[in-house]
Amino acid sequence: MAMLALRIEFLTGVFMATDRHDATRRRPEWPPHPDRLFSALVAAAAALPEASEGNLPDRAKDALRWLAGQSWTDKGEVIAPQLHASPAHPRDAPDVYMPTNPHEDEVPKSLTKKNSPGTVSEESRKKLQKVLPAYRTRKALPIPAVVPEDPVVTFLWPEADPREHRDTLAAICACVTYLGRSRSLVRVTLDPDPPQPTHVPDPDGAIQLRVPGANRLKELKDTFRATRRPDPAPVQGYRCVADPAPASGPIPSSFDRMYIFRPDPQDPALPAVAAPAAARALRAGLMEAVAAAQTANNLPVQVPGIVKGAKGAPMCAFVALPFVHPRQRHADGSVKGLAVLVPEAARHEYRTQVALGLECLVSTGLRLPGVGLWRLEEVTDDTQAMRTLRSATWRGPSRQWTTAVPMRFGHVPKPGNGGEAGVILDSLGRAGVAPDDVLEITVARHSPLHGAPPSWAFKPRRNAAEEGPPTPRLRHVTVRFARPVDGPLVIGAGRFLGHGLMLPLVED
Repeated sequence: MAMLALRIEFLTGVFMATDRHDATRRRPEWPPHPDRLFSALVAAAAALPEASEGNLPDRAKDALRWLAGQSWTDKGEVIAPQLHASPAHPRDAPDVYMPTNPHEDEVPKSLTKKNSPGTVSEESRKKLQKVLPAYRTRKALPIPAVVPEDPVVTFLWPEADPREHRDTLAAICACVTYLGRSRSLVRVTLDPDPPQPTHVPDPDGAIQLRVPGANRLKELKDTFRATRRPDPAPVQGYRCVADPAPASGPIPSSFDRMYIFRPDPQDPALPAVAAPAAARALRAGLMEAVAAAQTANNLPVQVPGIVKGAKGAPMCAFVALPFVHPRQRHADGSVKGLAVLVPEAARHEYRTQVALGLECLVSTGLRLPGVGLWRLEEVTDDTQAMRTLRSATWRGPSRQWTTAVPMRFGHVPKPGNGGEAGVILDSLGRAGVAPDDVLEITVARHSPLHGAPPSWAFKPRRNAAEEGPPTPRLRHVTVRFARPVDGPLVIGAGRFLGHGLMLPLVED
């Protein structure tokens, strides 16, 4: 069946646009509104070779009028476009101080004297100088932006037959260079095999998107000629398409609480390979903080078993959170924060002691041997923080997980016992995942995540003459499960001290 789909790829992985419904102009727009795309197509049509002085070619006007009409029924109901858009996360960025725009009265109408053509008057020179950006006052300008998990958005018109206008639309799409702000670079193409929609029109939907009307092209042309901004297109309701319910619920995590902390921006930076050492320092710091908190409250010093690792007791996992990502190539792997994972089976009094100890640790700071002091701040669900420091990033659920920090093997895998896969299955079993729920295991020295160093980079440095136990085997592991698995998920022999931290991957 014929249909039209436009694929928008954000070349920098970032979409910069302001939500017009936000009076503070600090909230980013997501997903992109259909009217924003239509306006970009109209502007791109003016760049076609046969266009002249802002006049669109006839074939472009016909194609754009046809496209605007495909969103509506004869009864005035919105039926398209549908959208396929992944979740997106607001980008943290400071305000940019920009020169203010001059009022039209500040711009001189003429630069020359009436009786002296070619000579700029001194008055006009001074007036013109005040218009230049270097001499204007500057005001804080927020630049809201989002980082989508998948930097591709698809607009779909399932009932449209584009055969008559396909070539013209393809030519117009090729001229679109940005969507939203001019720094939000895109590539727009016709998609012959589009994905299923995630957002569909619904009059009762909670998501409000601007959809161009059938006469939108004329409105844009008229306002352009009048040198004024166009009025926004009418807002229409959309809803998210619910994912089909799985046959059974996700496999639960063995951890039910995740405390996340970030350092002060001025604190020393840590590379990804320092993640295990940072995790050990966090555990040692918490043990001291728990003892200090108990002493301050006139209680006997007794570090809970979930922290010190009492035999038979469930243990907290201490992990460093590296900046890694499956798609964002600028991820550098640096440690952006630390986390304490509290096991679901932990007793209430142990949980209380951990909470008091963490509160004390935040007030005193965490000393990292050989690095310096980290002044910690707890990151909660209400804290504005980068994606790496959000608990949802590490929780899933997902059917596919991969290591952000390589897994440590407790012993040399033996081929007769299943080799590396057998060791991984045993570790997953201790995390509550049965072998029957594992479909595929991939073991490699390199991670599929941008920013994650190869596994050998995490091996402890040792002089050739230095004696000691054999260097443990470290590997990056990717696992595909038969059903979703909840996180946080850590595997391997060093799972409680920084190794084997896994990241859920978005399923294709």
